[in-house]
Amino acid sequence: MNDSQMKLASEDDENFEFLETIMRFQDGSLSPSEVQELEDAICNNPARKKLFQQVQLRTAAIHDLFRLDAYGRAGKFQEESVADSESIPTSPHAANQSFPSPFSSGRSDISVSRKLIFASLGFAVASLLIAIGLFVRNEVRVDTIAKQDSSSSLPKKSNVILTGEVRARFFDQSVLATGSGVELCRDYMLQSGIVKLNFPSGATTIIEGPSIFQVATENCLVLNTGACSVHAPPGAEGFEVITPVTKVIDRGTRFYVNVQDNNEAEVHVIEGAADLYSTPQNPDDRITTDKPGPAHEEHTEFIQLTDGEAARVGGFHDHIGQKAGFDPQPYRFQLPDRLVSYQASSTVESSVDKLISLKVQRNGLLHQYSAEELIPIEVTWFRSDPEPESNGYMSGTRTPPIRPADWLEDRNLTTGLINFGGQPIPLDRIPDFDSHSNDDSAGPPGLGIRFQNPVVNQAGPDVVLFEVQLYTNPPDGDPFHVYPVSNRTDLKPLTVTKFDLTMNSPSLRELTMLWSHRYPNTAVSLEDLKSYKDSLKVDVSHLHFRVIGVGIDLSEMGYVEGEYVEELFFQHAVSGKASKVDPVFIAGLPPLSPNN
Repeated sequence: MNDSQMKLASEDDENFEFLETIMRFQDGSLSPSEVQELEDAICNNPARKKLFQQVQLRTAAIHDLFRLDAYGRAGKFQEESVADSESIPTSPHAANQSFPSPFSSGRSDISVSRKLIFASLGFAVASLLIAIGLFVRNEVRVDTIAKQDSSSSLPKKSNVILTGEVRARFFDQSVLATGSGVELCRDYMLQSGIVKLNFPSGATTIIEGPSIFQVATENCLVLNTGACSVHAPPGAEGFEVITPVTKVIDRGTRFYVNVQDNNEAEVHVIEGAADLYSTPQNPDDRITTDKPGPAHEEHTEFIQLTDGEAARVGGFHDHIGQKAGFDPQPYRFQLPDRLVSYQASSTVESSVDKLISLKVQRNGLLHQYSAEELIPIEVTWFRSDPEPESNGYMSGTRTPPIRPADWLEDRNLTTGLINFGGQPIPLDRIPDFDSHSNDDSAGPPGLGIRFQNPVVNQAGPDVVLFEVQLYTNPPDGDPFHVYPVSNRTDLKPLTVTKFDLTMNSPSLRELTMLWSHRYPNTAVSLEDLKSYKDSLKVDVSHLHFRVIGVGIDLSEMGYVEGEYVEELFFQHAVSGKASKVDPVFIAGLPPLSPNN
């Protein structure tokens, strides 16, 4: 037996096992877990979904045969019974003849008739089941050959590439990986975040959640609901965006489309021109996956929008479209500047060890920096909240360092100073304290750091912060305040509520080794942490912590471009026993080159 014959034989065995599962489903003998497994198999495998439907149809045919055969034989039996009763002798003499009694012989005939009925039905059912098995086997083989010859029935990956995402979260689907091709004619339900798609023609789309979209062809995006910014440079003219009520054809432009859940759509042209067609409202004329093109050719009415023009279509508005107030603000020229990803080494004990490099978008361009290029910090201040923290103030290995600050000043992503003090509302200003001595017990609760070299404020992130996060903690990261250490009135604190790399980001690294060091007292200084010798060491590795991160733009604190920053101060931004920020790494980014 050659390889292909062995493969077919294996597939036959698998499909007959699946057929047996369907039969058990029909007679109700599957357990709840087996029912769930059957449902998953049907949903994830188009061939098995087709097989399940075919068996269900043939089972219905068997039930019909039962009913027809039973009714037909019952009617025939009644006719024979009536005829027999009419021929039964009525005299005593006749009763002694060899005619059977209507009572005893009637039961015997009924029993025999029933046996014949069930025997014939059993034979019919068995024949049909064999026929189903043979049909399924042939169908599977035909499908296997068809799949070998053509992949048209399978999800087709396109040359439309997901080139970037920001906190993208999809519903009931695996997250699209950056750099992968998008499947054609598949509805993607983006719950939140932003994704960017690059089309082969050079057109790009930035789609914002919540939205439902589909790549119909490699030159056509279907937007059922949500917002989308489109850029079609020279050479990409003719790119199309289809909504439930309109079709937008690019004529070399930037435009923005917003589709409401009630199908009402707005189109704003930032520059260039776009043709706006109405889409047929008859369901028979709507787009299908078999015919993913725009509205049919006979629908030729359109309006052309140029720079600074907008139109609204659908709802209570004219079907062709009415001019609307132009608003360029929602249009996205690019994905936001942010921390994009990081790389870290691994050890035998932990899946994450030291930071190797990170990638950030600054001023619209991607930059990759090695850990050695980043600007290190010195910890200048640590003070906890008034109540002792049950989760401790240090995280890392089982053995703590002699100098606690080392665990935040190194490049190791498993060590840090955690759960320092704070409050939900940021302070109006930083109270005066001597960050060089850390001896002022009246200083504010929080964490103070100083950069070994000043950080230059430029476009995009200037500082990065990583923390360890648990699955039961906020998936977007623990909120925190960051303050300028200055008396200047033009500067302000910044509150970070969402990390760039969240618990839903596909590129995160998990910690398989982590110890929490806990103390019965509060820590009002770094000296306190150093003096606490007998900490309670708790292994929390089983909780599956991950390392998440965020980029901090100093411009959002009021610093002007090119300004130097030497110190920052951090506080958590929650109340009560809510999860507090747990930093394991903080560093400044090097200045951009003059060309950037």
